[in-house]
Amino acid sequence: MAHYVVGDVQGCFSELQALLQQVDFQPSRDRLSFLGDLIARGPDSLAVMRWVLAHSDCCDAVLGNHDLHFLAIAAGYKSAKPSDRIDALLADACCAEVVQWFREQALVRFWPDQGVCLVHAGIWPGLSIADLAEAAQLVQDRLMGDAWEDALKTMYGNQPTRYHSDDSAVDRARFLINACTRMRFLTADGALEFTAKEHPNETTETLIPWMCYPGVARTARVLFGHWASLRGDALASDCVGLDTGCVWGGPLTMLRLEDDQRFHEPSHGHH
Repeated sequence: MAHYVVGDVQGCFSELQALLQQVDFQPSRDRLSFLGDLIARGPDSLAVMRWVLAHSDCCDAVLGNHDLHFLAIAAGYKSAKPSDRIDALLADACCAEVVQWFREQALVRFWPDQGVCLVHAGIWPGLSIADLAEAAQLVQDRLMGDAWEDALKTMYGNQPTRYHSDDSAVDRARFLINACTRMRFLTADGALEFTAKEHPNETTETLIPWMCYPGVARTARVLFGHWASLRGDALASDCVGLDTGCVWGGPLTMLRLEDDQRFHEPSHGHH
């Protein structure tokens, strides 16, 4: 048995299939974890999600910003933009099943016994990994509850920029979603900052990449996606960046947890 973790697929179905063939992935014995943003922007989000539904017993995911946005669109709160390229998924008979599958996924997956944490964007340094994983259960509970559409309706906005345990559930959930699915840079005092997306070497802002925030002792390796312009450079020895920008013409990257081997599939050039 092998456990693989794959970066942002974003509808790049043919590259995903080629990667799984590279490693001779066997659903009966192997496991696959997605680092969020399975869908949107790329050519075939519907095929990706049909594969996921057919293999739901051997795969799981952490939620990405595009996955949550899809849920908000499916719930009727947002409209899909042409650049999302998810109209076929929204129109397909499997859409309700896809919605249910995403609602069951987590913001953070923390496996202390393996010393591994999976999250789409990153770990906000004001909380330990264990505390963040525990706090993030709030979002999962809200998404699994009867009022899950309301949980999506209130997730938009850039405030608050820090976590306070005495904030309302709505504010805490919004912060956790923003930190776990959108974060790249922080201000010097640890507040979330959303305007800069480039590689840290290319920014003129006095901002700190989340994984480089000083004085943080992480208790596990963090595997993350989301930040395509890093091109897999995680900037910190205890972090692993697996979004290598397949939807933008880079490779799709997957890591085998047992031996840390990385596998790459070049973009098939249809984006």
